[in-house]
Amino acid sequence: EEKKLKKEKPLPEITEDEIPFDIPKNWCWCRVGDIFQHNTGKAMNSSAKEINKTGSIRKFITTSNLYWNEFDFTNVKEMFFSDEELPRCTVTKGDILINEGGAYFGRTAIWNYDYDICFQNHVHRLRPFIEIERLYFYYIFYLYRNTNRLQSKGTAMPGLSSEVLHSTIIP
Repeated sequence: EEKKLKKEKPLPEITEDEIPFDIPKNWCWCRVGDIFQHNTGKAMNSSAKEINKTGSIRKFITTSNLYWNEFDFTNVKEMFFSDEELPRCTVTKGDILINEGGAYFGRTAIWNYDYDICFQNHVHRLRPFIEIERLYFYYIFYLYRNTNRLQSKGTAMPGLSSEVLHSTIIP
């Protein structure tokens, strides 16, 4: 009603052709978008330097900080985030982060720190709608990336689009 949430398209039904392997009979297949609220962070462009709104300079995660279930804080960058951007661009404890592009697309880690940090647009944030076992999903993404089940676009610089990630099926 307040136009704060973007209405999402319903996810397509899962077809037999999409199912990559058998799962236990009491399990079911669903899509990432059924389980997680999903978005990317703030673009690092010229508008990132605009500080004509209320907000502050904050540290943020880039693809170079994100590894398989760990983070490298050797070089953490900073940029301006407006107060309006913070809900969409902040990682909190328990969020799952996935690297979007390049040779290391699909690298996944769980943010297990007791403080929040922001993130850039080449990182996907998955925040579960309900309490779930996040480590299970980390291993699913690890399996998918290492068995070429995460579909990237592009050849020179492969990338994991939001649309593809959102509709990826998981058991």
